[in-house]
Amino acid sequence: MNKKLSGLQLALLSTGGMLGCGWLFSPFYGYQTAGIGVLYSWGITAIITLIIGLSFAEVCSMMPVVGGIYRFIGITHDKSMASIFLILGWLSYVVYLPLEAQSVIQYLGFWLPSLIIKVNNQIELSWLGIITAAFIILLITWFNTFMITRVAKANSMVSLWKILIPIIVALIIISSFGHWSYFSGKHNLVHYTGESVLLAVTSSGLAFAFSGFQNGLILSNQVKNPAKALPYSLFIPILVGLILYLALSVSYLACLNGNGGLLINATAPLLGLLSLLGLNWLFTILFIDAVIAPLGTTNVYTAVTSRILYSIGKELFAKSMLTKLNNNNAPVVALWVNAVIGIIFLFPFPTWKALVNFLSSVVVFAYLAGPISVLVLRKKQPLLLRNFNLIYPKLIGVLGFICCSWLIYWSGLSNLEYLLITLFIVIAGYYFFGATDDSLKTIVVTNWYLLVYLCCICGISFLRSKQFISFPIDNIFVAAIGLFFCYIFVHKSLENDKIEQNIAILMQE
Repeated sequence: MNKKLSGLQLALLSTGGMLGCGWLFSPFYGYQTAGIGVLYSWGITAIITLIIGLSFAEVCSMMPVVGGIYRFIGITHDKSMASIFLILGWLSYVVYLPLEAQSVIQYLGFWLPSLIIKVNNQIELSWLGIITAAFIILLITWFNTFMITRVAKANSMVSLWKILIPIIVALIIISSFGHWSYFSGKHNLVHYTGESVLLAVTSSGLAFAFSGFQNGLILSNQVKNPAKALPYSLFIPILVGLILYLALSVSYLACLNGNGGLLINATAPLLGLLSLLGLNWLFTILFIDAVIAPLGTTNVYTAVTSRILYSIGKELFAKSMLTKLNNNNAPVVALWVNAVIGIIFLFPFPTWKALVNFLSSVVVFAYLAGPISVLVLRKKQPLLLRNFNLIYPKLIGVLGFICCSWLIYWSGLSNLEYLLITLFIVIAGYYFFGATDDSLKTIVVTNWYLLVYLCCICGISFLRSKQFISFPIDNIFVAAIGLFFCYIFVHKSLENDKIEQNIAILMQE
Protein backbone atom coordinates (compact mmCIF):
# COMPACT_ATOMS: atom_id res chain seq x y z
CA MET A 1 0.00 0.00 0.00
CA ASN A 2 1.81 3.10 -1.23
CA LYS A 3 2.26 6.14 1.02
CA LYS A 4 0.28 8.69 -0.94
CA LEU A 5 -1.80 10.57 1.63
CA SER A 6 -0.82 14.12 2.55
CA GLY A 7 -0.79 15.41 6.11
CA LEU A 8 -3.90 17.50 5.44
CA GLN A 9 -5.77 14.52 4.00
CA LEU A 10 -4.84 12.45 7.04
CA ALA A 11 -6.02 15.20 9.42
CA LEU A 12 -9.30 15.49 7.51
CA LEU A 13 -9.76 11.71 7.63
CA SER A 14 -9.50 11.90 11.42
CA THR A 15 -11.72 14.99 11.60
CA GLY A 16 -14.24 13.35 9.29
CA GLY A 17 -14.33 10.34 11.58
CA MET A 18 -15.13 12.59 14.56
CA LEU A 19 -17.94 14.43 12.81
CA GLY A 20 -20.26 11.63 11.85
CA CYS A 21 -23.48 10.91 13.67
CA GLY A 22 -22.05 11.89 17.07
CA TRP A 23 -22.78 15.61 16.62
CA LEU A 24 -26.39 14.80 15.71
CA PHE A 25 -27.15 13.02 18.98
CA SER A 26 -24.37 13.27 21.63
CA PRO A 27 -24.82 16.98 22.52
CA PHE A 28 -28.52 16.38 23.18
CA TYR A 29 -28.03 13.18 25.20
CA GLY A 30 -25.22 14.86 27.13
CA TYR A 31 -27.53 17.79 27.85
CA GLN A 32 -30.17 15.37 29.16
CA THR A 33 -27.62 13.57 31.37
CA ALA A 34 -25.62 16.45 32.88
CA GLY A 35 -27.47 19.68 32.10
CA ILE A 36 -25.05 22.59 32.04
CA GLY A 37 -22.36 20.18 33.23
CA VAL A 38 -22.15 18.79 29.69
CA LEU A 39 -19.76 21.67 28.90
CA TYR A 40 -17.35 20.28 31.47
CA SER A 41 -17.97 16.79 30.10
CA TRP A 42 -16.81 17.87 26.63
CA GLY A 43 -13.66 19.45 28.08
CA ILE A 44 -12.85 16.33 30.09
CA THR A 45 -13.44 14.14 27.04
CA ALA A 46 -11.11 16.27 24.88
CA ILE A 47 -8.31 16.22 27.49
CA ILE A 48 -8.58 12.47 28.03
CA THR A 49 -8.66 11.82 24.28
CA LEU A 50 -5.53 13.95 23.82
CA ILE A 51 -3.64 12.11 26.59
CA ILE A 52 -4.52 8.70 25.15
CA GLY A 53 -3.88 9.83 21.58
CA LEU A 54 -0.39 11.16 22.38
CA SER A 55 0.79 7.71 23.41
CA PHE A 56 -0.54 6.26 20.17
CA ALA A 57 1.08 9.02 18.11
CA GLU A 58 4.59 8.28 19.38
CA VAL A 59 4.39 4.57 18.66
CA CYS A 60 2.72 5.05 15.26
CA SER A 61 5.44 7.48 14.19
CA MET A 62 8.04 4.79 14.93
CA MET A 63 6.44 1.97 12.97
CA PRO A 64 3.57 2.97 10.68
CA VAL A 65 2.03 -0.39 9.78
CA VAL A 66 -1.30 -1.57 8.42
CA GLY A 67 -3.87 -1.76 11.21
CA GLY A 68 -2.05 0.89 13.23
CA ILE A 69 -2.70 1.30 16.93
CA TYR A 70 -4.06 -2.14 17.79
CA ARG A 71 -1.05 -4.02 16.43
CA PHE A 72 1.56 -2.44 18.67
CA ILE A 73 0.67 -4.47 21.72
CA GLY A 74 1.66 -7.43 19.54
CA ILE A 75 5.23 -6.11 19.72
CA THR A 76 5.32 -5.94 23.50
CA HIS A 77 3.14 -8.90 24.58
CA ASP A 78 2.49 -12.47 23.52
CA LYS A 79 0.41 -13.45 20.53
CA SER A 80 -2.77 -14.23 22.45
CA MET A 81 -2.85 -10.79 24.14
CA ALA A 82 -2.07 -9.09 20.82
CA SER A 83 -4.82 -11.01 19.06
CA ILE A 84 -7.39 -10.16 21.74
CA PHE A 85 -6.73 -6.43 21.39
CA LEU A 86 -6.62 -6.59 17.60
CA ILE A 87 -9.97 -8.39 17.46
CA LEU A 88 -11.52 -5.97 19.99
CA GLY A 89 -10.19 -3.04 17.96
CA TRP A 90 -11.67 -4.48 14.79
CA LEU A 91 -14.98 -5.19 16.51
CA SER A 92 -15.16 -1.62 17.81
CA TYR A 93 -14.67 -0.32 14.29
CA VAL A 94 -16.93 -2.67 12.38
CA VAL A 95 -19.86 -1.53 14.57
CA TYR A 96 -19.37 2.04 13.28
CA LEU A 97 -20.64 1.02 9.85
CA PRO A 98 -24.20 0.14 10.94
CA LEU A 99 -24.15 2.95 13.53
CA GLU A 100 -23.54 5.71 10.98
CA ALA A 101 -25.93 4.18 8.45
CA GLN A 102 -28.52 3.88 11.20
CA SER A 103 -28.25 7.58 12.10
CA VAL A 104 -28.83 8.54 8.45
CA ILE A 105 -32.02 6.47 8.34
CA GLN A 106 -33.19 7.85 11.69
CA TYR A 107 -32.88 11.44 10.46
CA LEU A 108 -34.55 10.50 7.18
CA GLY A 109 -37.35 9.12 9.33
CA PHE A 110 -38.15 12.70 10.37
CA TRP A 111 -39.74 13.08 6.90
CA LEU A 112 -40.19 9.44 5.89
CA PRO A 113 -41.91 7.81 8.89
CA SER A 114 -42.04 4.42 7.19
CA LEU A 115 -38.29 4.05 7.84
CA ILE A 116 -38.73 4.06 11.64
CA ILE A 117 -41.02 2.70 14.32
CA LYS A 118 -41.51 3.60 17.98
CA VAL A 119 -41.12 0.78 20.52
CA ASN A 120 -41.35 1.49 24.27
CA ASN A 121 -40.76 5.21 23.66
CA GLN A 122 -37.60 4.46 21.69
CA ILE A 123 -37.02 5.07 17.98
CA GLU A 124 -36.06 1.91 16.08
CA LEU A 125 -35.56 1.16 12.40
CA SER A 126 -38.42 -0.53 10.61
CA TRP A 127 -37.75 -3.41 8.22
CA LEU A 128 -37.66 -0.90 5.38
CA GLY A 129 -35.21 1.21 7.40
CA ILE A 130 -32.93 -1.77 8.04
CA ILE A 131 -32.94 -2.70 4.34
CA THR A 132 -32.12 0.90 3.38
CA ALA A 133 -29.28 1.04 5.94
CA ALA A 134 -27.91 -2.24 4.57
CA PHE A 135 -27.97 -0.79 1.04
CA ILE A 136 -25.95 2.24 2.26
CA ILE A 137 -23.31 -0.06 3.80
CA LEU A 138 -23.01 -2.08 0.58
CA LEU A 139 -22.78 1.04 -1.61
CA ILE A 140 -20.01 2.65 0.43
CA THR A 141 -18.14 -0.67 0.65
CA TRP A 142 -18.15 -0.85 -3.14
CA PHE A 143 -16.77 2.70 -3.35
CA ASN A 144 -13.92 1.73 -1.02
CA THR A 145 -12.74 -0.98 -3.39
CA PHE A 146 -11.11 1.87 -5.33
CA MET A 147 -7.77 3.49 -4.38
CA ILE A 148 -7.43 4.97 -0.88
CA THR A 149 -6.40 8.32 -2.41
CA ARG A 150 -9.77 8.54 -4.17
CA VAL A 151 -11.49 7.78 -0.87
CA ALA A 152 -9.39 10.47 0.86
CA LYS A 153 -10.15 13.11 -1.79
CA ALA A 154 -13.87 12.46 -1.49
CA ASN A 155 -13.58 12.64 2.28
CA SER A 156 -11.65 15.94 2.19
CA MET A 157 -14.51 17.70 0.40
CA VAL A 158 -17.13 16.14 2.67
CA SER A 159 -15.13 16.95 5.84
CA LEU A 160 -15.01 20.68 5.08
CA TRP A 161 -18.80 20.67 4.66
CA LYS A 162 -19.19 18.65 7.88
CA ILE A 163 -17.09 21.14 9.86
CA LEU A 164 -18.71 24.34 8.64
CA ILE A 165 -22.43 23.50 8.58
CA PRO A 166 -22.88 22.41 12.24
CA ILE A 167 -20.92 25.42 13.52
CA ILE A 168 -22.89 27.84 11.33
CA VAL A 169 -26.22 26.28 12.36
CA ALA A 170 -25.26 26.43 16.05
CA LEU A 171 -24.25 30.11 15.76
CA ILE A 172 -27.54 30.98 14.03
CA ILE A 173 -29.54 29.21 16.75
CA ILE A 174 -27.61 30.85 19.60
CA SER A 175 -27.59 34.36 18.12
CA SER A 176 -31.30 34.23 17.23
CA PHE A 177 -32.83 32.57 20.28
CA GLY A 178 -30.10 32.24 22.89
CA HIS A 179 -30.76 33.65 26.36
CA TRP A 180 -27.79 33.50 28.69
CA SER A 181 -30.15 33.66 31.69
CA TYR A 182 -31.34 30.16 30.75
CA PHE A 183 -27.92 28.76 31.72
CA SER A 184 -28.63 29.24 35.43
CA GLY A 185 -32.22 27.98 35.17
CA LYS A 186 -33.33 25.03 37.30
CA HIS A 187 -33.86 22.88 34.20
CA ASN A 188 -30.13 23.12 33.40
CA LEU A 189 -29.03 22.54 37.00
CA VAL A 190 -31.28 19.65 38.00
CA HIS A 191 -28.93 17.02 36.52
CA TYR A 192 -25.74 18.98 37.19
CA THR A 193 -23.64 16.87 39.58
CA GLY A 194 -20.03 15.79 39.53
CA GLU A 195 -21.05 12.19 38.89
CA SER A 196 -23.40 13.05 36.02
CA VAL A 197 -20.65 15.13 34.38
CA LEU A 198 -18.39 12.06 34.32
CA LEU A 199 -21.10 9.57 33.37
CA ALA A 200 -22.06 11.69 30.37
CA VAL A 201 -18.56 11.24 28.94
CA THR A 202 -19.15 7.61 27.97
CA SER A 203 -22.82 6.80 28.57
CA SER A 204 -24.10 9.73 26.46
CA GLY A 205 -21.73 9.10 23.56
CA LEU A 206 -19.25 11.96 24.15
CA ALA A 207 -16.22 9.65 24.17
CA PHE A 208 -17.64 7.98 21.07
CA ALA A 209 -17.89 11.37 19.35
CA PHE A 210 -14.13 11.89 19.84
CA SER A 211 -13.06 8.37 18.92
CA GLY A 212 -12.38 9.35 15.29
CA PHE A 213 -8.89 10.55 16.27
CA GLN A 214 -7.73 6.96 15.66
CA ASN A 215 -8.38 7.03 11.92
CA GLY A 216 -5.27 8.97 10.96
CA LEU A 217 -3.11 6.75 13.17
CA ILE A 218 -4.51 3.52 11.71
CA LEU A 219 -3.83 4.76 8.17
CA SER A 220 -0.38 6.06 9.14
CA ASN A 221 1.42 3.61 6.87
CA GLN A 222 -0.11 5.37 3.85
CA VAL A 223 1.03 8.92 4.61
CA LYS A 224 3.97 10.70 3.01
CA ASN A 225 5.57 12.19 6.15
CA PRO A 226 4.43 10.43 9.36
CA ALA A 227 6.64 12.56 11.65
CA LYS A 228 4.70 15.74 10.80
CA ALA A 229 1.37 14.31 9.69
CA LEU A 230 0.56 12.20 12.76
CA PRO A 231 0.60 14.99 15.37
CA TYR A 232 -1.56 17.17 13.08
CA SER A 233 -3.99 14.27 12.58
CA LEU A 234 -4.37 14.19 16.37
CA PHE A 235 -4.45 17.85 17.44
CA ILE A 236 -6.59 19.30 14.64
CA PRO A 237 -9.55 16.88 14.97
CA ILE A 238 -9.69 17.22 18.78
CA LEU A 239 -9.63 21.03 18.61
CA VAL A 240 -12.20 21.25 15.82
CA GLY A 241 -14.41 18.65 17.48
CA LEU A 242 -14.30 20.42 20.85
CA ILE A 243 -15.33 23.77 19.34
CA LEU A 244 -18.15 22.20 17.33
CA TYR A 245 -19.56 20.06 20.13
CA LEU A 246 -19.45 22.92 22.65
CA ALA A 247 -21.34 25.15 20.22
CA LEU A 248 -24.03 22.53 19.70
CA SER A 249 -24.40 21.93 23.44
CA VAL A 250 -24.73 25.67 24.04
CA SER A 251 -27.58 25.66 21.50
CA TYR A 252 -29.64 23.45 23.81
CA LEU A 253 -28.53 25.18 27.03
CA ALA A 254 -29.20 28.73 25.79
CA CYS A 255 -32.43 28.11 23.89
CA LEU A 256 -34.43 25.60 25.91
CA ASN A 257 -36.31 26.80 28.98
CA GLY A 258 -38.27 24.69 31.42
CA ASN A 259 -39.78 21.64 29.75
CA GLY A 260 -38.90 22.74 26.23
CA GLY A 261 -36.51 19.84 25.85
CA LEU A 262 -39.41 17.40 26.14
CA LEU A 263 -40.88 18.79 22.93
CA ILE A 264 -37.84 17.89 20.87
CA ASN A 265 -38.49 14.99 18.52
CA ALA A 266 -36.23 12.13 19.66
CA THR A 267 -36.02 10.91 16.08
CA ALA A 268 -33.82 13.88 15.12
CA PRO A 269 -32.94 16.14 18.10
CA LEU A 270 -31.43 19.03 16.13
CA LEU A 271 -34.27 19.09 13.65
CA GLY A 272 -36.64 19.02 16.60
CA LEU A 273 -34.86 22.04 18.11
CA LEU A 274 -35.15 23.97 14.84
CA SER A 275 -38.84 23.10 14.65
CA LEU A 276 -39.39 24.18 18.25
CA LEU A 277 -37.69 27.53 17.56
CA GLY A 278 -39.46 28.08 14.24
CA LEU A 279 -36.27 27.98 12.17
CA ASN A 280 -37.86 25.84 9.48
CA TRP A 281 -35.84 27.54 6.74
CA LEU A 282 -32.73 25.79 8.12
CA PHE A 283 -34.33 22.36 7.80
CA THR A 284 -33.04 21.64 4.31
CA ILE A 285 -29.43 22.61 5.08
CA LEU A 286 -29.33 20.65 8.33
CA PHE A 287 -31.13 17.70 6.77
CA ILE A 288 -28.56 17.49 3.96
CA ASP A 289 -25.72 17.67 6.50
CA ALA A 290 -27.41 15.10 8.74
CA VAL A 291 -27.22 12.69 5.80
CA ILE A 292 -23.86 13.72 4.30
CA ALA A 293 -21.93 13.77 7.60
CA PRO A 294 -22.67 10.16 8.65
CA LEU A 295 -22.22 8.94 5.07
CA GLY A 296 -18.82 10.63 4.92
CA THR A 297 -17.86 9.08 8.24
CA THR A 298 -19.09 5.67 7.11
CA ASN A 299 -16.80 6.05 4.12
CA VAL A 300 -13.82 6.73 6.43
CA TYR A 301 -14.58 3.88 8.80
CA THR A 302 -15.12 1.45 5.95
CA ALA A 303 -11.59 2.21 4.73
CA VAL A 304 -10.06 1.99 8.21
CA THR A 305 -11.95 -1.13 9.34
CA SER A 306 -10.88 -3.06 6.27
CA ARG A 307 -7.22 -2.30 7.10
CA ILE A 308 -7.72 -3.60 10.64
CA LEU A 309 -9.27 -6.86 9.39
CA TYR A 310 -6.48 -7.06 6.81
CA SER A 311 -3.95 -6.86 9.66
CA ILE A 312 -5.83 -9.60 11.56
CA GLY A 313 -5.36 -11.74 8.48
CA LYS A 314 -1.63 -11.02 8.49
CA GLU A 315 -1.33 -11.77 12.22
CA LEU A 316 -3.53 -14.88 12.52
CA PHE A 317 -4.28 -16.22 9.04
CA ALA A 318 -1.20 -15.59 6.92
CA LYS A 319 -1.82 -15.83 3.17
CA SER A 320 -5.57 -16.16 3.75
CA MET A 321 -8.23 -14.45 1.64
CA LEU A 322 -8.36 -11.64 4.21
CA THR A 323 -4.94 -10.42 3.01
CA LYS A 324 -5.96 -10.30 -0.65
CA LEU A 325 -5.57 -6.91 -2.37
CA ASN A 326 -7.27 -5.93 -5.61
CA ASN A 327 -5.67 -3.93 -8.44
CA ASN A 328 -6.27 -0.71 -6.46
CA ASN A 329 -4.37 -2.04 -3.42
CA ALA A 330 -7.63 -2.22 -1.46
CA PRO A 331 -8.23 -5.23 0.85
CA VAL A 332 -11.28 -6.28 -1.09
CA VAL A 333 -12.21 -9.44 0.85
CA ALA A 334 -11.84 -7.68 4.20
CA LEU A 335 -14.11 -4.89 2.92
CA TRP A 336 -16.97 -7.22 2.01
CA VAL A 337 -16.63 -9.32 5.18
CA ASN A 338 -16.98 -6.13 7.24
CA ALA A 339 -20.03 -5.11 5.22
CA VAL A 340 -21.82 -8.38 5.97
CA ILE A 341 -20.99 -8.23 9.70
CA GLY A 342 -22.03 -4.57 9.84
CA ILE A 343 -25.43 -5.45 8.38
CA ILE A 344 -25.86 -8.22 10.99
CA PHE A 345 -25.36 -5.65 13.78
CA LEU A 346 -28.40 -3.72 12.55
CA PHE A 347 -30.70 -6.42 13.96
CA PRO A 348 -29.79 -6.81 17.68
CA PHE A 349 -29.18 -3.05 18.13
CA PRO A 350 -32.00 -1.28 16.24
CA THR A 351 -31.64 1.97 18.26
CA TRP A 352 -28.79 4.45 17.94
CA LYS A 353 -28.27 4.89 21.69
CA ALA A 354 -28.20 1.16 22.44
CA LEU A 355 -25.60 0.57 19.75
CA VAL A 356 -23.42 3.53 20.73
CA ASN A 357 -23.45 2.53 24.42
CA PHE A 358 -22.13 -0.93 23.55
CA LEU A 359 -19.67 0.50 21.07
CA SER A 360 -18.23 3.06 23.49
CA SER A 361 -17.29 0.43 26.07
CA VAL A 362 -15.47 -1.70 23.48
CA VAL A 363 -13.68 1.30 21.95
CA VAL A 364 -12.29 2.65 25.21
CA PHE A 365 -11.19 -0.82 26.35
CA ALA A 366 -9.18 -1.21 23.14
CA TYR A 367 -7.53 2.16 23.89
CA LEU A 368 -5.44 0.41 26.56
CA ALA A 369 -3.10 -0.79 23.79
CA GLY A 370 -1.62 2.70 23.36
CA PRO A 371 -0.44 3.55 26.90
CA ILE A 372 0.81 -0.02 27.43
CA SER A 373 2.86 0.03 24.21
CA VAL A 374 4.49 3.39 24.83
CA LEU A 375 5.47 2.46 28.41
CA VAL A 376 6.99 -0.90 27.46
CA LEU A 377 8.88 0.42 24.43
CA ARG A 378 10.24 3.39 26.39
CA LYS A 379 11.43 0.99 29.08
CA LYS A 380 12.89 -1.78 26.91
CA GLN A 381 13.68 -0.03 23.61
CA PRO A 382 14.75 3.51 24.61
CA LEU A 383 17.12 3.92 21.64
CA LEU A 384 14.53 3.27 18.90
CA LEU A 385 14.10 6.15 16.47
CA ARG A 386 10.97 8.11 17.34
CA ASN A 387 9.81 10.62 14.76
CA PHE A 388 7.43 12.05 17.34
CA ASN A 389 8.86 12.21 20.87
CA LEU A 390 6.74 12.70 23.96
CA ILE A 391 8.24 15.08 26.52
CA TYR A 392 7.05 13.04 29.52
CA PRO A 393 6.38 9.58 28.05
CA LYS A 394 6.11 7.68 31.35
CA LEU A 395 3.69 10.23 32.78
CA ILE A 396 1.60 10.25 29.58
CA GLY A 397 1.56 6.44 29.51
CA VAL A 398 0.45 6.05 33.13
CA LEU A 399 -2.12 8.86 32.86
CA GLY A 400 -3.36 7.34 29.60
CA PHE A 401 -3.93 3.98 31.30
CA ILE A 402 -5.79 5.60 34.21
CA CYS A 403 -7.89 7.68 31.80
CA CYS A 404 -8.81 4.53 29.89
CA SER A 405 -9.85 2.93 33.17
CA TRP A 406 -12.12 5.87 33.96
CA LEU A 407 -13.70 5.79 30.50
CA ILE A 408 -14.38 2.08 30.84
CA TYR A 409 -15.91 2.60 34.30
CA TRP A 410 -18.10 5.51 33.19
CA SER A 411 -19.78 3.35 30.55
CA GLY A 412 -22.00 1.92 33.31
CA LEU A 413 -22.52 -1.49 34.92
CA SER A 414 -24.70 -3.00 32.18
CA ASN A 415 -22.17 -2.12 29.47
CA LEU A 416 -19.33 -3.43 31.64
CA GLU A 417 -21.17 -6.74 31.87
CA TYR A 418 -21.59 -6.83 28.08
CA LEU A 419 -17.91 -5.96 27.70
CA LEU A 420 -16.84 -8.79 30.01
CA ILE A 421 -18.99 -11.25 28.05
CA THR A 422 -17.52 -9.88 24.79
CA LEU A 423 -14.00 -10.38 26.14
CA PHE A 424 -14.70 -14.05 26.93
CA ILE A 425 -16.23 -14.53 23.46
CA VAL A 426 -13.14 -12.97 21.83
CA ILE A 427 -10.85 -15.27 23.83
CA ALA A 428 -12.92 -18.29 22.81
CA GLY A 429 -12.91 -17.11 19.19
CA TYR A 430 -9.14 -16.74 19.25
CA TYR A 431 -8.84 -20.28 20.63
CA PHE A 432 -11.04 -21.84 17.94
CA PHE A 433 -9.90 -19.79 14.93
CA GLY A 434 -6.50 -18.35 15.85
CA ALA A 435 -4.47 -21.34 14.65
CA THR A 436 -2.86 -21.73 18.09
CA ASP A 437 -1.57 -24.84 19.84
CA ASP A 438 -2.40 -23.42 23.27
CA SER A 439 -5.34 -24.78 25.21
CA LEU A 440 -8.21 -22.52 26.22
CA LYS A 441 -7.05 -22.82 29.83
CA THR A 442 -3.53 -21.72 28.88
CA ILE A 443 -4.85 -18.65 27.04
CA VAL A 444 -7.02 -17.65 30.02
CA VAL A 445 -4.18 -18.20 32.50
CA THR A 446 -1.74 -16.27 30.33
CA ASN A 447 -4.08 -13.29 30.17
CA TRP A 448 -5.41 -13.54 33.73
CA TYR A 449 -4.51 -9.94 34.54
CA LEU A 450 -6.62 -8.64 31.64
CA LEU A 451 -9.69 -10.48 32.93
CA VAL A 452 -9.05 -9.60 36.60
CA TYR A 453 -8.57 -5.93 35.66
CA LEU A 454 -11.99 -5.75 33.99
CA CYS A 455 -13.63 -7.77 36.78
CA CYS A 456 -12.26 -5.29 39.37
CA ILE A 457 -13.79 -2.35 37.49
CA CYS A 458 -17.08 -4.25 37.21
CA GLY A 459 -16.90 -4.89 40.96
CA ILE A 460 -16.49 -1.19 41.76
CA SER A 461 -19.40 -0.34 39.47
CA PHE A 462 -21.55 -2.97 41.21
CA LEU A 463 -20.65 -1.59 44.66
CA ARG A 464 -21.50 1.93 43.49
CA SER A 465 -24.86 0.78 42.08
CA LYS A 466 -25.70 -0.72 45.49
CA GLN A 467 -24.45 2.47 47.20
CA PHE A 468 -21.82 0.61 49.22
CA ILE A 469 -19.35 3.26 48.06
CA SER A 470 -20.05 6.86 47.09
CA PHE A 471 -18.87 9.37 44.52
CA PRO A 472 -16.01 10.34 44.10
CA ILE A 473 -14.48 7.49 46.17
CA ASP A 474 -15.42 5.06 43.40
CA ASN A 475 -13.38 7.01 40.84
CA ILE A 476 -10.41 7.10 43.22
CA PHE A 477 -10.61 3.31 43.51
CA VAL A 478 -10.71 3.00 39.71
CA ALA A 479 -7.61 5.21 39.41
CA ALA A 480 -5.80 3.07 42.02
CA ILE A 481 -6.73 -0.13 40.16
CA GLY A 482 -5.59 1.45 36.90
CA LEU A 483 -2.23 2.37 38.43
CA PHE A 484 -1.73 -1.12 39.85
CA PHE A 485 -2.67 -2.97 36.67
CA CYS A 486 -0.65 -0.57 34.55
CA TYR A 487 2.39 -1.88 36.41
CA ILE A 488 1.20 -5.49 35.89
CA PHE A 489 0.69 -4.98 32.12
CA VAL A 490 4.18 -3.52 31.73
CA HIS A 491 5.74 -6.19 33.96
CA LYS A 492 4.11 -8.98 31.91
CA SER A 493 5.61 -7.76 28.63
CA LEU A 494 7.96 -9.91 26.53
CA GLU A 495 11.70 -10.17 27.00
CA ASN A 496 13.78 -7.60 25.15
CA ASP A 497 15.14 -9.99 22.50
CA LYS A 498 11.62 -11.13 21.59
CA ILE A 499 10.45 -7.51 21.33
CA GLU A 500 13.34 -6.81 18.94
CA GLN A 501 12.31 -9.78 16.80
CA ASN A 502 8.72 -8.52 16.63
CA ILE A 503 9.91 -5.04 15.66
CA ALA A 504 12.08 -6.48 12.89
CA ILE A 505 9.14 -8.45 11.50
CA LEU A 506 6.85 -5.42 11.46
CA MET A 507 9.50 -3.17 9.91
CA GLN A 508 9.66 -5.55 6.95
CA GLU A 509 6.13 -4.46 6.02
